[in-house]
Amino acid sequence: MAIEISNLNYVYMAGSPFEKHALQNVNLTISDGEFVGIIGHTGSGKSTLIQHLNGLLKPTSGTICVDGVDITAKGADLKKLRQKVGLVFQYPEHQLFEETVYKDIAYGPKNMGLTQDEIDERVREAMNYVGLTDKYMNRSPFELSGGQKRRVAIAGVLAMRPDVLILDEPAAGLDPSGREEILTQIKALYLARKMTVLFVSHSMEDVARAAGRIIVMNRGTVAMDGKPSEIFSHAKELRSMGLDVPQITQLAASLAERGIPIDNNIYTIERAKATILMLLAQKEKGAK
Repeated sequence: MAIEISNLNYVYMAGSPFEKHALQNVNLTISDGEFVGIIGHTGSGKSTLIQHLNGLLKPTSGTICVDGVDITAKGADLKKLRQKVGLVFQYPEHQLFEETVYKDIAYGPKNMGLTQDEIDERVREAMNYVGLTDKYMNRSPFELSGGQKRRVAIAGVLAMRPDVLILDEPAAGLDPSGREEILTQIKALYLARKMTVLFVSHSMEDVARAAGRIIVMNRGTVAMDGKPSEIFSHAKELRSMGLDVPQITQLAASLAERGIPIDNNIYTIERAKATILMLLAQKEKGAK
């Protein structure tokens, strides 16, 4: 499902002494099936941007078309839109409220007016997508770990079978194992469902691992837009915006400066490992 954003502007508290231009002339096209990372410092506009995509915020000016439908038009069916564009907020476990995992995930499908058999099918499907087995169904969501709570919250959105999944800082506040767990599950979900995913994060490492395209927001505008290799090659510009490149990219650049023939445009640990092993193999072969 494609998303077309044209000349989007949003002003908080317009006309008051606290007026702030949160988004300024944003133009973007998100193609069907893309995995897009959105990065930017606090206050850059990234969360404001994604809240426009399922109608939580109405633009001051500009248009947003989702699957060819102008969602900013008067009378737009926002209920239908939110079934197509699922948004998982930062710290989504704070929104869990039912007494069991099953009931929490079933809440959305139930409000869609589905039959009990359809609801049951969707709950089981969503739990499977996020790696939760049937043994969790009747457990209280409040007894689960932080990473498991996140997965329940994501499953609640997936149970509505959206075409677009938007995740706002899905790994925020988790310990390293919980972080790894949730990121691995999101990537597996994307590969299984072939859905469009927008992934907001402060972590350069997380975005580098998961996204095929990165949008950099700065002061309410799109500062950069491209593949991870293109974005992280602009380390100086990123730092001027309060961001940085992944630590592994910094390490590769440091090694290159010391004369080691390594590509300094490395941005994932997996690629760094493969490159270093190749260099060691070449060195060993040359020593024979």
